[in-house]
Order: sequence, then C-alpha cells, then structure tokens
Amino acid sequence: MDFWGTVRVLRRRWYIALPAVLLTGILALYVYATVPTRYESSGVLVLTSPAAGGRYTANTKPEDVVRVNPLLQFDGSLTTTAQILTQILGDPKTAEELAGKGSTSVYTANTGPVGGPLLFITTESDSAESAEGLVGKVLEKTVAELAAQQKALSAPEQTFITAQVLVKPTTASAKIGGKVRYVGAATVVLLLLTLASTFAADSILLKAKRRKDPKDGKDPKDPAPSEKDTTPGPLPPVRPNPQSNGNGAPPRPVPQGVPNAHQKTVIIAAPKPDPAWPTKDD
Repeated sequence: MDFWGTVRVLRRRWYIALPAVLLTGILALYVYATVPTRYESSGVLVLTSPAAGGRYTANTKPEDVVRVNPLLQFDGSLTTTAQILTQILGDPKTAEELAGKGSTSVYTANTGPVGGPLLFITTESDSAESAEGLVGKVLEKTVAELAAQQKALSAPEQTFITAQVLVKPTTASAKIGGKVRYVGAATVVLLLLTLASTFAADSILLKAKRRKDPKDGKDPKDPAPSEKDTTPGPLPPVRPNPQSNGNGAPPRPVPQGVPNAHQKTVIIAAPKPDPAWPTKDD
C-alpha cells in the first residue's frame, strides 16, 4: 500500500489510530521517566620513572647517583606497565571489588589513543556521587597495584615506577543519550504496532460488513433508500392485443419495436347514406 492509501486507512479508522498514538506518547514519557539517568566522571594517571633511573647499586653513595628529570625518561617500559595495569583493572573480580557486588556502576581503564604512559579512568553510575567516588577508588587501586606488582618482582624500591594523579575525579555530568535511545526505540516499535493494529481492524471490519450485507439482501454499493430517486419514470407503451388470424391458431408474436398491420393501417367505418339524398330507386 502506498502513502496515500495508508493515510486513507488512518483517516477512516481514526477512532483506532488516535487513541493508539496517544498511548504511544504516554508510554514514551513513561520510559523516559523510568529509565535512570547515568552520570559520568573521569580521571587520569601518569606513570613516571625514578630520578636515579632503573638501576641501583648498594655500594654507590647517594651523592654519587646520577639523577635525571623523570619527565624526560618516558620509554616503552612505562607504556608496557600501563598496559599491564589496564589488564589488572579489567579483571571481573577487581571490578566487583571496586564497584560492589550487584552494583550498576561501571568503569573502564585504557591507555587512550596515544598508547603512552597515561592511564585514563572513566566511570558511569546512577548518581553523581557514586561516579566520582568510583573514580577515586580506581585511582587508589591503580597506585597500590603498581607498587604491589613491583614488590612481587623483587625490584629495588629506589627503582619503583610511580603513578601520579594527573587529573583528579571530574565533576560528574548527566548522560541522557541512553534515555533518548530507549525512548526512540520504544516510540518506533509502538508506532509500528499502531499501524498494524489499525490495518488489522480495518480489514476485519470490512470483511464483517461484506458478510452482513448479502444476508440482508442489500448490495453494499446501492445507495440508501433516502438517496434513491423516487421520481416515476416514463410508462411503457401499451400495445394492442394481437387478433387471431381466423384459423384458431395463436397469433405469431410480434417482435418488439416492429409495428404490426393494425399499427400501420387505421380502419375507419364508411358513413351511412343521408335519407335526404335521392337514390336510384327514386
């Protein structure tokens, strides 16, 4: 069915389509109100090397140790360490420990598009306080896990990689994109159901009307009695009854529209003689 056909059906069955559209709007508002608003917060860590480098000798005096700027020692080892930390934070057990069992709060940890020694933490929760608090927990867990991993490897404490909080937990912001997507999906589904129910009702009503009209002896296409023309039409011409031909046989039927002998010839009786006129006997 084309567009205008659909419009005609909706117009004919407006008493079905209009309540369905109103119900769709009410349900869309209900979905928007019931879906919780999610809040997002984030933080950033940076990994740095020790000022004395990655080597340490116990016999070396502290004043003899060569010190450099940690910000000038970004190399592949820091990137590898950051990737190790993202794997640890991505463990489901660690996530359950930080967010809480059965909690709807979630977080992600990655090295970002650069892939360097930066560690980006992003959290989502049903409240702004929960989102900001979860960022702080993840940052503290990352610093503690970095120290624990280096101790487990028996690395000298003087060579420990340190994690510095570059960006503290940001103020949580509301995210309504998820709610809008839910409302849009619900609206589309409900509108499709509205069209389907309207067309189904129209088909059922038309079939019921076709079944009902023949039983009443009425043609669905006939106009109502009030709409029929009550003006009497012209009367059919009266044809004289054909006479017998004298032999007892029934007269032959005269074709319609063909004049017979009586219609062609008019017989007039002769007038009687006037007594005042002279006759041959006189």
